Amino acid sequence: MTEKNLQSDIQEYSDWRTAVSGAVQDLSTFLKAKNVTDLRTHHQFENVLGALADDNLSVAFVAEFSRGKSEMINTIFFGNYKKRILPSGSGRTTMCPTELMYDPNLPSSIRLLPIESRKDERALFELKKDKSLWREITFDADDVQSVSDAMTGMTDNKLVSKSYAKELKFDLLEDENSEIGLPVNEYDEVQIPSWRHAIINLPHPLLEQGLVILDTPGLNAIGAEPELTINQLATAHTVVFILSHDTGVTSTDLELWQQHLDGEKSEKERNQRKLVALNKIDALWDGIRSETEIQNEIDAQVAATSKTLALDPANIFPVSAQKGLLAKLSDDAELLQRSNIPALENAIASKLIPEKRKIVVEKVRSALEGILDSASSIMDNRLKDADEHIAELKQLSSKNTDVISHIMLKVQSEKSSLEKDMQRYQALRAVYSKETTKLVQLLSNDRLEKLIAITRHNMARCASSITLQKTISKYFERLNYYIDSAIEQANEIAALSENITRDFEQDHGIANFKVRRLRLEKFKQEIARLEAKHRHLKDTKTLFFREQMSITNRFYESVCQASRKVFSRALRDATNWNNNLMVPMETYVREHHTQLRRRLESVKRIHKASDTVEQRLQELTVMQAELVEQHGEFTQYQEKLVELLSQATHANEEAEQEAEAEEAKSADILYWDHKVKF
Repeated sequence: MTEKNLQSDIQEYSDWRTAVSGAVQDLSTFLKAKNVTDLRTHHQFENVLGALADDNLSVAFVAEFSRGKSEMINTIFFGNYKKRILPSGSGRTTMCPTELMYDPNLPSSIRLLPIESRKDERALFELKKDKSLWREITFDADDVQSVSDAMTGMTDNKLVSKSYAKELKFDLLEDENSEIGLPVNEYDEVQIPSWRHAIINLPHPLLEQGLVILDTPGLNAIGAEPELTINQLATAHTVVFILSHDTGVTSTDLELWQQHLDGEKSEKERNQRKLVALNKIDALWDGIRSETEIQNEIDAQVAATSKTLALDPANIFPVSAQKGLLAKLSDDAELLQRSNIPALENAIASKLIPEKRKIVVEKVRSALEGILDSASSIMDNRLKDADEHIAELKQLSSKNTDVISHIMLKVQSEKSSLEKDMQRYQALRAVYSKETTKLVQLLSNDRLEKLIAITRHNMARCASSITLQKTISKYFERLNYYIDSAIEQANEIAALSENITRDFEQDHGIANFKVRRLRLEKFKQEIARLEAKHRHLKDTKTLFFREQMSITNRFYESVCQASRKVFSRALRDATNWNNNLMVPMETYVREHHTQLRRRLESVKRIHKASDTVEQRLQELTVMQAELVEQHGEFTQYQEKLVELLSQATHANEEAEQEAEAEEAKSADILYWDHKVKF
């Protein structure tokens, strides 16, 4: 797939996302105009629209040093510049984690975070907000040389003393048996990167459509910046892991893969998001080997890599980034095909777009499903009340006083009964509020911070590796206990809500409202993955002061920061769930009460002869026609949104079927078959 096609795929996704946003906006405007929903509900609409507006596609490139990662990015995304954009060459080039993106509100520039900021205890996402810390280098986006020159600063490094490198919390390669860490020279000096993080704001066709490219250096850099691993790699929609074909999977490659990339438990999950590029196959084009010999050697390396990484061979692409870039610079179509870069580009698009569409579909569906069900019930009830009122008035065509009195008493009784139940509900609301407050407290930031502080204090006092392991294990036990307690509390709240809605259903014929359960189990799974990913912190056999401080710092910077993010999202989900759980029923009851009041007033007017039955029937008939028209409009708006989400689902199914036919002909693979419906 050429860059033009990759761009068209992302453009197609962007157009679809815009259409979804428009459909959501239309529904929100319509329901507000017809007084079907309240302020809390429209706040949910605003959240969905905000999420769609800020949406992006992220692809991460991960590799150890000298695997050709920067060259790969240049080839795939910047081949049309006819020049290398990211610094690329032999040895260590890109020395800091880099984000390539586009924000039209910012100048074309590269922003660099000095390495000295590692002394700052704040999380990386907090440092991003402090503009005073960053050095900004602007460039002319229309001048390729200006862009290329600005990027060269990313490779800056400097020699510092060993003690200063330790002060900045770098791991050092002091043990001859270790492969992880920065080397110390004969003068006890260490070469460290000058920059901790780089953010490139570049007006590029793909980046303008919301693509974010994450360029992550090797295990040393990731180990030094664990937040990068937890946050950026975990949220990337597609990850491209780059190996060198001549070396295959080295021990450091394998450690990088196992610790930071291989988080999915199932083979299907792993294959959905991960791609491997076996780079530098052009080393085999020596003019001595035959094409058959070259292909056999490539096939053998693909098979070995597949076995080592437990990844489908169809997700492994032998390529030559350098020859691919050369082919694009010289418009050599034959060389481009031989480099196999188009196949990798096609795979990135086929993984990236469906994964993101799936996330958007689930986000919109889960946020709006309850709202639309509630709105549909309310509009049905309005029609039902209008029909019942018309039927009652038709009985009064002769203005029979006894019938009028009977109907008036019936409606008055129903209205009084509903008001009494609403008073009883308000009393139960106090109990309900107390229970929801407990749920929020279980996931509160204060509770987590106390646990983090206690754990950090205990880790600093550990006298042996055994006590350190127990302290870390205890931390994860408490995290699971907090989530389990929240799940139990949420289930109790849901049961209370079900009892309340069931009483109203039985006593007043109110539609059957399905109480949505809060799903916190996914956060338990994230905690489990977090523990598995950092199991190596508990594997220390000996514990000296330096190792103890290093493990404590790593634990705080990576595990604790990740825990904060997990609990923050869990708390947000719980709070939104609490705030909206009873809204559909409350809205429905208020609507029902309003309709009863109107019916009672209408009968009273007829009883006092201030109105005629025929006149009121005519008014109600007009109102009934308007309600039927409104219901039809609502159905059209809803069907438009459902159709857009279904298009994404069908597109994903087709992509999976194509992948099944092309990549796994001999395998019996079950693919995602999620059907969108409200």
